[in-house]
Amino acid sequence: MNYVESSHRQHWIFTAPQLLEIRTGLRAKSIATIKKVKEEARLKSQQEAHDQQPESKLKPIRLEEESRLCKYYQTKMQQVCKALTFPDKVAAASLLFFKRFYLTFSSLDHDPKNIMLTCIYLACKVEEAYIGADQFCSLVRQDSQTVLRNEINVLHGLKFDLITHPPLRSLQDSSQTDAALSELDTAGINKARGAAQAALDALMLTDAPLMYSPSLIAMAALRAGFRKIEVSSGKYIAHVASKQQEVAASQDMKNAAPPHEQLMSQLSELDKLGQEGAASVDDAEVRKIDRKLKACHNPLLDPDSDLFKQQAAAIQQQEHDQREKKWQQKQATNQAKAAELL
Repeated sequence: MNYVESSHRQHWIFTAPQLLEIRTGLRAKSIATIKKVKEEARLKSQQEAHDQQPESKLKPIRLEEESRLCKYYQTKMQQVCKALTFPDKVAAASLLFFKRFYLTFSSLDHDPKNIMLTCIYLACKVEEAYIGADQFCSLVRQDSQTVLRNEINVLHGLKFDLITHPPLRSLQDSSQTDAALSELDTAGINKARGAAQAALDALMLTDAPLMYSPSLIAMAALRAGFRKIEVSSGKYIAHVASKQQEVAASQDMKNAAPPHEQLMSQLSELDKLGQEGAASVDDAEVRKIDRKLKACHNPLLDPDSDLFKQQAAAIQQQEHDQREKKWQQKQATNQAKAAELL
């Protein structure tokens, strides 16, 4: 399926205000749940101890801290995929899965460190580069049960939509058709493509894949990379703009901005995002944010929390009781039938 008709375009492309609204809403919902759970626990403890328990003040991580934390773990995803020599398409798909997941859940609900590994594992399955959970986790020195336990959570967060159109292929197609490359020798071509790939890697750490088409992101990466090594990609961009002009004319888009002007505006916005993506996140800052997250997160969705374990035990006991009841009913039915035959 092409990008225009794909679920990627229909369900996973947003504007910047829409992304902010979604994330703000998820954070508010998670904080409300955490407050409710903590208040219920406080009242229960107060009743059991017959003593007044003071309300504890929540200190959740801010929205911008969530963003930096998620960016840090996306950087780690790129590093893990590169270290394990996974295909580029696995790294791209895993990043898109991670971004989509956190448009369904907040990091206050699910720890990004655990989700990033599950996204990589799932991307290996989807992109036909399968690796077993035990083998994968032994390579990254993590518990395979954590990855497997989060798989259904990730699928739920993705709404079971695993179709992705990463800009990697568009970048390869664009670099192959750019006339500027024909003027370079082999070393120059490799340098140009390497610079464009680095620019694309930076863009993949931003909201660009949630806001722009793969071809436009690839074009921005190509332009940024070529500019870095002082190679012009103007001819290619002019060619694309002319093609867009033909489409606009055929669809009688009289009120649309001129294609070249619109294209340059979008590329400028992507340049800004690329600069954000290229900026590293400080490890010390991440550790501080991570401590805040562990101190204030949704215990209902944390497998390590006492509340989660209690709920899981209660569900298991309920299922056991239901099985026991069915067995007893079956035994009673069989005994009644046997009595009728005597």
